[in-house]
Amino acid sequence: MSVPSSRAAATPSEADVREAEFAGALLELADADAHGAAPDHPPPGAGEAGGSHAKLTALAVHARHRLAREGRDCETAALLGAPSEADPVHHGHSGARAARLRHVEHEQREGPATDTLRTGTALSTLPLNAAAPRWPRYAPAALEAGVCAVHTVALPDIRSDHGAGAGVLVVHLDEETPLGPAAAAALTALARACALGLAHRTALRRGTELRRALGSRVVIEQAKGVLAERRNGSVDDAFRTLRAYARSQQRPLHQVAREVVEAQLLDPPFQRLPAPPPARRNR
Repeated sequence: MSVPSSRAAATPSEADVREAEFAGALLELADADAHGAAPDHPPPGAGEAGGSHAKLTALAVHARHRLAREGRDCETAALLGAPSEADPVHHGHSGARAARLRHVEHEQREGPATDTLRTGTALSTLPLNAAAPRWPRYAPAALEAGVCAVHTVALPDIRSDHGAGAGVLVVHLDEETPLGPAAAAALTALARACALGLAHRTALRRGTELRRALGSRVVIEQAKGVLAERRNGSVDDAFRTLRAYARSQQRPLHQVAREVVEAQLLDPPFQRLPAPPPARRNR
């Protein structure tokens, strides 16, 4: 009876490699700071136009790569935008064909992404030959491009950097065979991880903005007190002086306030005025 060598036992199987890649993709997409180091790269011209989004591009490329591991030929696109918008501004693609079909949807106002964004309902491997009545303009264009079926995954409603909006992952399949449960579940997991990463990034950004706003408010209050003392006036008068100067110089109010606090602005109207003479007592 032969005993396998330790080297053979340590060699990862293809299933192990596939699952390790999938775990890495989920972590990358859920990371608020990741910009999408996808396993392969979109071809030139794909996702480079205005509205291209690194996280959505990473989702599209990871989804295509995962399906390729399942033996499926396809191209993918990920879109983000309010359901009422005809053309979601933020997008990513795994190839030029997917990018082109997004433009077809925008021009024709119909297609799988449009329907899923409008209704929030995913499409499960819909053959395009059967979808001609549903999309009389989009379906022929997609068939001509070599797409035989489409599959969509709805992203959760995301409050992203650009406001609230629904998202969608679109898979353009080269054959009509439905995706299996494992492949469909993998796409859903990738889409949810991307939504989590987008929401996390937005929360971090808004937290930073709130801290900056609080810091600006504190320095403005300090400047009001400093200027009121310098000019022997009220804090309300001091604030009006700060605001008028900032507007006249077209500068942010908090920057002017900080320079007052740090004694960098000492010229009029920020100069120190002499203290008023003491009031005389009536005899």
